[in-house]
Amino acid sequence: MGHPKRLYGAFCTFLATILVVATVVPASAGVRTTTQIRSYNVSGSTAKSLVNYMRRNPFRGDTGDAVANIRPHYRLSVSTKTSGGTCRPRAVNLNIRFVMTLPKARSESSMASTTRNAWRSFVSFTRQHENTHKRIYIQCANTFVSKAQRMTNKSCGGLQASIRRLLEAEKRACKSKHRAFDRRDYNRIFGLSLFRMAKRR
Repeated sequence: MGHPKRLYGAFCTFLATILVVATVVPASAGVRTTTQIRSYNVSGSTAKSLVNYMRRNPFRGDTGDAVANIRPHYRLSVSTKTSGGTCRPRAVNLNIRFVMTLPKARSESSMASTTRNAWRSFVSFTRQHENTHKRIYIQCANTFVSKAQRMTNKSCGGLQASIRRLLEAEKRACKSKHRAFDRRDYNRIFGLSLFRMAKRR
């Protein structure tokens, strides 16, 4: 999540403090996920200082400066069986380890109550946004597994290779869904109280 005019772009990777490691969450159709939460630490005690810090001290992501992110890491497992001269999937399992970054204020206790509420609303927005990206990733993963389970090939080696190529194709296709969601969600950040307060003061 980039900062205004740069604060909102891509929600990208970072180097930050690990907060929580979530338990494994199973999804349907051979997809399993885990989520690791990390923090992007932000200094400031007023809306203006918080927003200025994020503008001046963003972390670098894949497509620009950001303040929040979710990144998937995939591990694919395919077992096969042969019947009547045709190789079919016996099981297709896709494990996704998500790494999610959310902003965290270094000195929330020193904020005025109005600033604290605005900050928490901003963090809630970033969490909701990233969780939506997570749901999109899982939907795409379920689509991949469903397609992969229907594939056949004369050779099991060929089938394994075709399934792995399908995964890469589905990952590329999923990017367009994420971009569409970001475009729909883009302007919401400018209506958040934290940024309205920072602009006034």
